Amino acid sequence: MIPREATENRAQDIQNRIEQIMKNYCDEERWESIYLFSSDGFLIASYRSGSSYTEETLLEFAFTLINGAMLLGKELPVKEILLRDSNKKQLIFHYITAFDEEFIIAAVSHGKKGFRRAIARLEKQLNTIYD
Repeated sequence: MIPREATENRAQDIQNRIEQIMKNYCDEERWESIYLFSSDGFLIASYRSGSSYTEETLLEFAFTLINGAMLLGKELPVKEILLRDSNKKQLIFHYITAFDEEFIIAAVSHGKKGFRRAIARLEKQLNTIYD
């Protein structure tokens, strides 16, 4: 049996690694903030560098979008939802499977740079965290 302290240290190490990856993306000035939520709505990791959108707002909106996307059924599975606000900021909700779990990446972008390649790289990096 693995001692509880070792498990907690491992979880903290994983969270720190994920948040460092997120910080790197925000430092590239691609995003103002980025959050990783479990499909149950738990915050796994986050990095925020001045976004006007709060964690709670993005989480509530992500779940509203999930419920709406579920109406489409399996015929049209949703991978990503992108919205632009009146200030041209992009709200990105990207759904991923990593570590055999479902997650939501919620990010706020300045809207000045493309994000598709970056989000694909982020998803790939998140999938390698446990390696």
